[in-house]
Amino acid sequence: MGGKRDAILEGLENLTADESKKFKLKLGAARLRQGFRNIPRGVLGPLDTVDLTDKLVAFYCEEYRAELTAVVLRDTGMQEEATRLQGAT
Repeated sequence: MGGKRDAILEGLENLTADESKKFKLKLGAARLRQGFRNIPRGVLGPLDTVDLTDKLVAFYCEEYRAELTAVVLRDTGMQEEATRLQGAT
């Protein structure tokens, strides 16, 4: 595993079930950089933390996935996790 992937996984593991659900909802509707597409909400729903991390790795390039994860964490009110993630990457 890579450092950024591990940092994303660690950040997502710290979320409660409700926070994780909110994160997935926001991620599915996030405004993305040009050239990227959202992970479909139907795909996001059943994913556990490890599978969600793997999906982020598969959909977004290394530089963007940690940044996107931090933005969505902030949008869902999880500033501490976002700050921790950005400090680790």
